[in-house]
Amino acid sequence: MVKRMRSFLSAVMLMIAVTVSAQVTTASLSGKVTDENKEAIIGATVQAIHVPSGTHYGAITNTEGRYTIQGMRAGGPYKVEISYIGYQSEVFSDVQLSLGETLPLNATMKESSEVLGEVTVVGKAGVDANKTGAAMYLSSEKMAELPSLNHNVSDVVRMSPQVRVTDAGAMYFAGANNRYNSFQIDGAMNNDVFGLTSNGSNGGQAGVNPVSMETIDQIQVSVAPFDVRQSGFTGGSINAVTKSGTNEFHGSAYGYFQNYNLIGSKYKMVNGNDSEALGSQHDNTYGITLGGPIIKDKLFFFANYENTDKALTNVYGKGASASNVDGDVAQKILDKVIADAAAQGVTYNASLGNASDYTKSNKLGLKLDWNINQKHHASFRWSLVDGKSLNSTSSASSLVANSYSYDFKTKTNTLTFELQSRFNENINNEFHASYVRVRDQRDPSSPFPMIQIGNVGDGTLYLGNERSSMANKLDQDIYSITDNLTWYMGNHTLTAGTHNELYTFENLFIQDAYGTYIYSNVDDFYAGKVNRFRYGQANTDVTGDPRWAAKFSAGQLGFYVQDKWNVTDNFDLTYGLRMDMPLFLDTPVENEGFNADAAANGWDVKTNQKLSSSPMWSPRVGFRWNLDAKRNYVLRGGLGVFTGRVPFVWLSNNFSNTGIQTTSYSVYPTWNAQTGTSQVNGKDLQIIYNPNGQSVNLPASSAGTPSKSAQTVNVFDKDFKFAQTLRANLAFDARFAGIKWTFEGLYAKTLNDMMVENLNISATGKTFAEQYGLSFDNRPMYSKGDYSGIYKLVNTDGGYTWNLSAKAEKNFDFGLDMMASYTYTNSKTINNGTSSVAASNWQYNYTHGDPNHPELSTSAFNTPHQVMVSAYYHFGKTTERHSDVTTIGLIYQGTSGTPYTVYMNGDMNGDNGYNDLLFIPTDAQVDEMLAKGMFKATTAYTAEQQAANYKQWLGNENYMKDHRGEYFERYEANQNFVHRFDFHADRKFGFMVGKRMNYIQIAFDMLNVGNFFNTKWGRTYSTTSYYSPVTYSKGQYQFLHNGDFDMRSYSDFYSRWRAQISLKYSF
Repeated sequence: MVKRMRSFLSAVMLMIAVTVSAQVTTASLSGKVTDENKEAIIGATVQAIHVPSGTHYGAITNTEGRYTIQGMRAGGPYKVEISYIGYQSEVFSDVQLSLGETLPLNATMKESSEVLGEVTVVGKAGVDANKTGAAMYLSSEKMAELPSLNHNVSDVVRMSPQVRVTDAGAMYFAGANNRYNSFQIDGAMNNDVFGLTSNGSNGGQAGVNPVSMETIDQIQVSVAPFDVRQSGFTGGSINAVTKSGTNEFHGSAYGYFQNYNLIGSKYKMVNGNDSEALGSQHDNTYGITLGGPIIKDKLFFFANYENTDKALTNVYGKGASASNVDGDVAQKILDKVIADAAAQGVTYNASLGNASDYTKSNKLGLKLDWNINQKHHASFRWSLVDGKSLNSTSSASSLVANSYSYDFKTKTNTLTFELQSRFNENINNEFHASYVRVRDQRDPSSPFPMIQIGNVGDGTLYLGNERSSMANKLDQDIYSITDNLTWYMGNHTLTAGTHNELYTFENLFIQDAYGTYIYSNVDDFYAGKVNRFRYGQANTDVTGDPRWAAKFSAGQLGFYVQDKWNVTDNFDLTYGLRMDMPLFLDTPVENEGFNADAAANGWDVKTNQKLSSSPMWSPRVGFRWNLDAKRNYVLRGGLGVFTGRVPFVWLSNNFSNTGIQTTSYSVYPTWNAQTGTSQVNGKDLQIIYNPNGQSVNLPASSAGTPSKSAQTVNVFDKDFKFAQTLRANLAFDARFAGIKWTFEGLYAKTLNDMMVENLNISATGKTFAEQYGLSFDNRPMYSKGDYSGIYKLVNTDGGYTWNLSAKAEKNFDFGLDMMASYTYTNSKTINNGTSSVAASNWQYNYTHGDPNHPELSTSAFNTPHQVMVSAYYHFGKTTERHSDVTTIGLIYQGTSGTPYTVYMNGDMNGDNGYNDLLFIPTDAQVDEMLAKGMFKATTAYTAEQQAANYKQWLGNENYMKDHRGEYFERYEANQNFVHRFDFHADRKFGFMVGKRMNYIQIAFDMLNVGNFFNTKWGRTYSTTSYYSPVTYSKGQYQFLHNGDFDMRSYSDFYSRWRAQISLKYSF
């Protein structure tokens, strides 16, 4: 591995030297200098000074009077002085620069005068900025005003019209999966490139924020940047830079505080009852920052530490009013499991108590900035995020034993280095290098098989260990090198660059390592009728290690060229070409038996097939047209291809599941009524409580080689490519009637996306209706082959997105700032890629047709309508000796509810997957099912009761009552529209300590204000996006609910108002 890494890095360094990214950590300044007759002034000197640090940047105007300064610190304030012999110098003060953007700063010079002219200019977004595609910028001052309790990047990103942010912090750009996002801090990747976290960032599985927001200086949010340096995403890009030291010592000490008095006591649940009040809980954060000079004007430092401690009583425990699970029945089942395990000599100590959900973290960081000289500036940053949380606790629809929950531990170290160099007046270079080390581990309790029992009341009971956490650990090491060389030639700014990444992974992931037993209902559990048995193990004859982990490495090379052409003073054209080439440095192990079968069947795959390293081209062109001299009206847009990664966990599956190193067994036993036992191929299958004794339920295998039925094989299509999308953007920015307007349209067409095929199934030629003698439901039927599953990772070009938005902003002179926006999104896709496991990405991609060629349907991340309105009022007074300023803000956000799907809880089409969309029968069709004996009675519901309740339920459900006699199309329905008000207020006192102004700031934030006034306001449904209320098995249905059953539940935590008090001292 070390040798391979050295070879990779040597090749990259050689190519950098020859060619001279995705990372953009600086800002730029450019403009044109003319005299009063509009003639270009050649050779004028431009000096820009970053006032807080004394950092100098310079340029000289060329033959067209133009200048540009690259690689400048984002933010400010800057003092810019433009001088030329015989002319009065122009001085611009309080100039602010936006991350990743070029601020246009033109000057008209007058003939010589002893007095300097001085103008105040502030860098602004929108009409005055230099962007071409959809983007947003926020400074640390603006971020501090946003209502926030989690103090996460998502609290800031949600202000972009193109983004939907979930309560848990997941960010979806224009209907795309958040696994396709890019999140960088000081040029280092902080998104979860392996692809396991729900919020898309490192530490997300532990609920830990990847960075302390107190350290962030600026954030840039982009959906369609036509700058070829920005790549690595087909969703959205979040680019942040951290604060730096200056010539003055500065810092802060802060705390955020919340307890049970600052959270709502109740809301109206779906059953009309009031929820229970939360018990003891707290959410406290403490932190400090300190920055300053080590050598004035030369060397600076900025350091931070932050601790978070959060604990919340879980309100879904046994007998809780918010739980849909029958607690008494669940306790009896648990007692039986404990007794039966003891009879087999196994001790199982578990309870159904209310666990406290907790998250704890520590964050440390140190940044050094070095002004080597006026032409070279360097920066180094180290950060550590260390956290843990309790995962897989009870929810409204599930009750879990304490053995099912587990600690998730995470630790991320990040190192970045940056060197900005200006070789002469026309050539600038930016070099970046980073290393990210991520260590994630699940730490379950004492080993025990997972036992899942459905329809315990209206929910599911889970005992034992969670099936994916029995053997689960991930190590990631991520290296990146970027170099951008910029050459300024007349009215052209040429950029040539390279961005290169190397990844090494070690992934321990053995699902069902202690066995998993699934029962459809309580009756089946007591009868011993196992609906599904699953078991996975490492084959020690091959691996030598029962906890074998797959190891592999990959890389990606990127090269690009770009020209930004100032065609006229009012029209800029940016065009470029980028080439990305993935590298796959390892090959999965050969499975000779499978490869022979694949060749015989013409599948054109093999397990030891390495993905090809073929170039992926991304041409882009963008324009910006100032329609008037004052830049009050701007037309901008572009067209281009964006190349991203795919989550590497999807590639990891092929190294873990060759069918050789691990056994993965999944079977649906048949019920032998005569013997009263579950059987597989005539052999009894009984629950084994010894976690290390599950192999007795496996079919016979030859030594060292699992039987085909115990082999899950993952393979690549030989032409599989990383994700690519074509995006077109057109926008109009205007400032009239004192209001800043933005109208933006975005269209995206999928070029390459991921989907999974199962080569282990074949069509029988019959439909479901034909097989069971029905007059409806003509879904095709399939049969399973010899293997447990053969999952092939392939590409699809199916999918597109329309995203249209309008935004208005108004800043009043008396301190009131207002903003309103509306966004419409229509996103379609073939596969949503919601799972980390290939088998799950296939079998949970719900369909009513061919599961290997599913229908184009609505994206699981689509938000048709989103409205946002904000109002901020600033008032107070400031003098040289003291200040007293108050800010009050209110944000309204209205969004379409989460898209959802209803599918069958069982395998209807015979493909061994739970991927069958519900057919929504008419009343007559339900009667037909009843007449054919297709409703299976239980002790709780007769067949007739089930049919009657089923008809009542279908007639009341919002989507289904209008689509009787049709299939439920995947994610075509949305939960109810959600209305949310969030409030922020702070008061900041300034006072002199010596010669420096110091500040004390107290703030109050409240989210979901509506619930404070009315228990029916502000309610939001839980994040569940799929439901399976109807159970199916071998031609029989069960609807074990009353007719007024509501499959939804409100999120207990996010449906309450929540508040936080903050205190901060800064100097």
